[in-house]
Amino acid sequence: MRDDRSSRQKRRRRRLKNQFLAYLALIVIIILILAAGYVGVKAVIRYVNNYNDRVNRVIEEAESGIITEQESQTFDIQEETSSIVYNEGYNSPADDDPVENLVEKLLNDMTVEEMVAGMFLVSPEAITGVETAIQAGEGTKTALAENPVGGFVYAAKNYKSQEQFTQMLAKAKMYSKYPLFRAVLAESGATDYGLTATPKTSELPDADSVTQAYGSISSALASYGVDMNLAPTVLGDAALTSAAVQAVQGAKINAVLRSFPGDAAASKSLDELQGSEFVLYDTVIKNGVDCIMVSHASAKGITGDDTPSSMSSVVIQDVLRNTLGFRGVVMTAALNDSAVTGAYSPAEAAVAAVQAGADLLLLPEDYKEAYEGVLQAVTDGTITKERIRESMYRIYRVKYKNTL
Repeated sequence: MRDDRSSRQKRRRRRLKNQFLAYLALIVIIILILAAGYVGVKAVIRYVNNYNDRVNRVIEEAESGIITEQESQTFDIQEETSSIVYNEGYNSPADDDPVENLVEKLLNDMTVEEMVAGMFLVSPEAITGVETAIQAGEGTKTALAENPVGGFVYAAKNYKSQEQFTQMLAKAKMYSKYPLFRAVLAESGATDYGLTATPKTSELPDADSVTQAYGSISSALASYGVDMNLAPTVLGDAALTSAAVQAVQGAKINAVLRSFPGDAAASKSLDELQGSEFVLYDTVIKNGVDCIMVSHASAKGITGDDTPSSMSSVVIQDVLRNTLGFRGVVMTAALNDSAVTGAYSPAEAAVAAVQAGADLLLLPEDYKEAYEGVLQAVTDGTITKERIRESMYRIYRVKYKNTL
């Protein structure tokens, strides 16, 4: 009897021991799996956030005063002339402005090829080759690595649902080595992108109604991850237009005022415009609009010729920058417009716009051809590297204005 009891105790101890070893092995396996997953996730996070880490370091350096270069930030206002005069101090940050220092630091790390690509705002289809982009996967990742463009413009066809659109924009941002504009065109009254209907611009009687309409649109767009709206169009009144711009930018979305110099420039002189239509632009510029789109319409009353405004140094540099004092980003109207494609190749249009002083080149008919055209112009000295850097400075100044 005693032997049976002893035998049972031994078997029980063996069973407990085996159970203990089994549990221990299971725990070890779980730990190894978690460790492997942790390492994998950490690797992905390091990969994704590598650029943001560098940005944060630069911000910390700027705020702590490590970067101490001090140069003039003034811009010389030139007499009206058809030639472009670029002030050398445009990219000279003050010690106490960390955004300026941040932009300078990042531009110093970029190649000329990357800076040229960064001047283009294209559709996702333009570099991925798909017919309609509704997700950002490996194709987008590879395309952005090869073509570090300044941003994507998403059309209504790219939107299927809130979740799908939000995820697509988030992944595009994640895959881009450099900050990426994620833009749409959504005026008041738009119902694309799942937006709740708002009154059309013609139905907005006062600044409060404009603020409410564009505020509603901007709130929805911001929730998707949109950070640029190619809107508003000039509303015909300085107060209404300023209200629209401020409502968009109040949601930390870059507003793009459309379009300069307006239809009246075809017949009115600069003096006449300064006393009438340009009062609106002057007001909106002083209120801090981020970007202004320049149309392809000629401004013969100002320039004396039929050159498209988007390719005219008189319109962009002499009038918009020097006379009206605009220091933000100048964007061309869509370069795939028939008004351009009927007279210029993609390369010719892009080069002419950059020479005129444009910063962002919107929707070229053929991105590759336009990019190669500008890059070749830099290589052969037709466009200087400093000219490209000047535009990239303004672009990144706008991209990072909400960082700090």
